[in-house]
Amino acid sequence: MGIGNYQRQKSYFNTDQIYKPLEEIYVDLDSWTNEIFEPESERYENVNFSIILPPLMYEDKFIKGLYFSESVDLLNKVLPQLSDTFFSIADSRWCSYPWSNTADAYFTLYDNPSRETWFRKIDPQRANKILIPASHSDFIHEYLIAPQPFTVKDIDVLCVSRLSPVNNLPIIAEALKIYKKKYNKLLKTIFIVEDDFDPNSIHKLSSEAQLEWQKVKNILVNPLDYIQIISQVDYYQERPLYYSRSKICLIGSLLDGKNSSLAEAMSCNTPVICFQAFNQYARGQAQIFPQGSGLLSEFDAEFLADTLHTALDNLTTFKPRLNYLKYQGRKQFFNTCLDYFSHYSSTIPDYEQGQAYHNLWLDLAIQHNYQISLHDFLYGRSPRSQIQGLVNIYKTINQWIKIQS
Repeated sequence: MGIGNYQRQKSYFNTDQIYKPLEEIYVDLDSWTNEIFEPESERYENVNFSIILPPLMYEDKFIKGLYFSESVDLLNKVLPQLSDTFFSIADSRWCSYPWSNTADAYFTLYDNPSRETWFRKIDPQRANKILIPASHSDFIHEYLIAPQPFTVKDIDVLCVSRLSPVNNLPIIAEALKIYKKKYNKLLKTIFIVEDDFDPNSIHKLSSEAQLEWQKVKNILVNPLDYIQIISQVDYYQERPLYYSRSKICLIGSLLDGKNSSLAEAMSCNTPVICFQAFNQYARGQAQIFPQGSGLLSEFDAEFLADTLHTALDNLTTFKPRLNYLKYQGRKQFFNTCLDYFSHYSSTIPDYEQGQAYHNLWLDLAIQHNYQISLHDFLYGRSPRSQIQGLVNIYKTINQWIKIQS
């Protein structure tokens, strides 16, 4: 999993105070990436190829496609002609700037001028990369990851996590314990974990997961009295239901990539709580989420308990999905990404910044080439829009490049 010096980042997982110059912190943040490179053949089946815009030929104009992946260098090595047909955006799947040398652009999570200036200064060979702050736009399917009808908000707190030090489950456990004592109520809390969790077979977990669960157990003694653990929930069928049933979605990490549960909860109209220090050094002054979508807590168990109480007492004041979709979601993501490439504004007729999704010429071009609308392409009716596994990508893209040529 990943490449680089992960140990340098671990000191950021469980404290909100790092006493280093900002430039040294940036070095730490960029010391590890979750990208997949050529030597990591055991990860090839996890390579993703997500197409934002397919290549187009219409009215004697060729429009290059646009994709993002955590494996741009690997894809360019396997498919050297790919860059003739597509622009590429590298995604580190983490808070680091991507390490890719061949990508046209990088996802940087946040609009952080200080970090961007530092990056361009210390790495002149990559200083010309297009840097796209994608924190306030994403590729989530907001019509599938959406509030589910006829659901009752019977879960007080939902935490989608892993049994990992990154997620600070012990401080969440401490907050639940304090809440019960201070407010005389046991919150109904559900942890959805990626681990295959069985309380009777803890020894089957990884050593790291066992250690984190033991920390939770030391705090709560009988943790299953406080927390229901659910493993391996289906993404589109079950996860939106859990979000929709929940009053609050709680995120415990301090250092992360683009935490998917943050956007998923808001898309399901569930307010979020996370720590003020969430991704603080990667973020700079950028917001964590739109105003009116949740609350921030100090990195302190009692403060977190009080924040939960405030949120649960004022649920009607939050409008998470409305505020989320003003700035985020797949259409916003599409507009954001295309706006960063001059090729599109200079080639597509009647192109307007922030309005690519509504461009009629572009919609007609996609219909002409692929017999579907732009909307249908973006929202998954094309089997080619998201491809996983290097072998599958190779087969599909080779056919595509042949068609375009």
